[in-house]
Amino acid sequence: MNRHENTSLILTGEDLHILNPRFQQVLDTHDEDGLIELARTQIEGGATALDINPGPAKNMADRLLWVMETIQCKWDIPLFLPAGTHLEDGLHHHRGRATINAATADPGKLDTFIQLAGKHNANLVVLLTKPGQRTIGSQEQLQLAIDVLERTDAGGLPLSHIFLDPVFSVRTDPMSWNLSDGMPDLDRVLELISLIGELTDGKANTLLALSNGTLGLPAAKRSSFHCRMLPLLIDAGLRGVILNCRDRKLMQLARSLNIGNQLQKKAA
Repeated sequence: MNRHENTSLILTGEDLHILNPRFQQVLDTHDEDGLIELARTQIEGGATALDINPGPAKNMADRLLWVMETIQCKWDIPLFLPAGTHLEDGLHHHRGRATINAATADPGKLDTFIQLAGKHNANLVVLLTKPGQRTIGSQEQLQLAIDVLERTDAGGLPLSHIFLDPVFSVRTDPMSWNLSDGMPDLDRVLELISLIGELTDGKANTLLALSNGTLGLPAAKRSSFHCRMLPLLIDAGLRGVILNCRDRKLMQLARSLNIGNQLQKKAA
């Protein structure tokens, strides 16, 4: 799960999220076979990690632990755990190195997650935004990235355990002025990933939820957009992606993109 251990792109399955109706049904009915099938489909599709978000329900802690234990009893695969109230229970029960996903750059809360990541030898994904703050320009986000890296360094968390998330947002397509035809703000994200790489001499990790960039597009168009965006993101320096591992075309492309090639290209 870390750059120094593996130069392959981190491919994290997105399906174990409360907004996925099938996952919601699995949680509500405590359907172990259904959960295993959801995990299996993503792993067989090429996922090297799975993102879990059981939502804000009162029994979220129990749901999280049940999902974790059911999956890790069958597969030795790292999990992304939500940066919520019951996070430490999940970190305590996780086998291997977990990833905390996703803290914001709010300094009032970030230090707590840095301490938890250090205590449990976990990775930490930090969104380059703050609560109540709209997506800002790449230069402002770069300053947030600097602040985050300074705080994590002061907290003793290794740079290899930090993943900075530029946070996709969707802007209205000027040709239609219709939010349902929204387009991802790809230029800002590409610039920011590149700037972070230049600032840290390629040592800082970046990670992105690919589907967040196409939320305004019809389902039939999302796959082709993902396939167009991913090579550009990897070329800019992206090290990890949360994505639809059931999309065979996208996963075939993703598995062919090795970040080691990009690291060598940038070093040259």
